[in-house]
Amino acid sequence: MPIAKTWKKYKKRWDKFTSGWFGTIVYLFLGFVIAYAVNTGLSNLLNTETPVVAVFSNSMVPTFYKGDMIIVQKVPEFVVGDIIVFSVSDRPYPIIHRIIEITQDGIRTKGDNNLYEDPWLTSQKNVYGKAILKFPLLGWVKILFVEFTGLA
Repeated sequence: MPIAKTWKKYKKRWDKFTSGWFGTIVYLFLGFVIAYAVNTGLSNLLNTETPVVAVFSNSMVPTFYKGDMIIVQKVPEFVVGDIIVFSVSDRPYPIIHRIIEITQDGIRTKGDNNLYEDPWLTSQKNVYGKAILKFPLLGWVKILFVEFTGLA
């Protein structure tokens, strides 16, 4: 059987399977599966448990804007000027700010658009990694999902 005919046969089946409300559920499920697979793959490739983050505020303007999607990679050591993603115990989501000082007590950070340095010191163990790539606006998908569902 020719490839074109076989392709048309399977495409017709797929279209029938994915039409209507059931098709919407199928596509939503596939979207979550693909997102999970990509996140897992990037996590292994970039050596971090949080390889993709959305920017939730404008504290890093003009470097990053709310809604940007950032790719993060774990690196062996950081230097002043690196933009890192890290966790803080009183925040439900990771922070992405620039390193302004590294001391024996920890890493001091500041948002590029903030007047003052952050009130906390973070330790190396709380750092997910360094920002290596930006996709403008793609983070809005996660931001809107979180705002509508309340899930962080």
